[in-house]
Amino acid sequence: MIENLNKTIYGALGEQKVEKTLRILSDDFILINDFCCSFSPPIRNKANNDSIHSIQIDHLLISTAGIFLIETKNWSDKSINNLDLRSPVEQILRSNFALYKLLSEKKTKRNWNFARQHWGDRKIPIKNIIVFTNNKPVEEFQFAKILTLTELIPYIKYFKGSFTSDEMEIIAEFLLKHSEQKKTFSKLKC
Repeated sequence: MIENLNKTIYGALGEQKVEKTLRILSDDFILINDFCCSFSPPIRNKANNDSIHSIQIDHLLISTAGIFLIETKNWSDKSINNLDLRSPVEQILRSNFALYKLLSEKKTKRNWNFARQHWGDRKIPIKNIIVFTNNKPVEEFQFAKILTLTELIPYIKYFKGSFTSDEMEIIAEFLLKHSEQKKTFSKLKC
């Protein structure tokens, strides 16, 4: 029981470090912490033979460049090399799939003003980031960027935007309506 409590505390400390780092960003970003969402009926991912009943995402950072899905790991080298621990890459890809399905379905039904451009429907990009606050694996992985705290902000700022502040707020409000945490979002301040 104490070991599980320690893991929870270490995880929470890592998430606090990431949140503090993200607060450096300007108010051009919207941050939703601890996004939880359940699906009934579950979302079916045929490629992985997976039924997704719920997801929990440490941080959703909404920007003019899209959504940054951020998972935090405050792991030791021992944890990184522990084959019994669930893969954070699989975890973030699973969450990305569910979030993509949720946004795609609602974007079509809601007729969001920004969803059409004269060439067709605009994409809401979702970028997967796993931030390691303690030790970081040396490997790189498909469809997920592995970063340290010091690499996080430059990586986020690298991407150019195509959405307006109003469009960002539409996305954030929609996601909050589906979040089980029922928190309000916060625009980040310098």
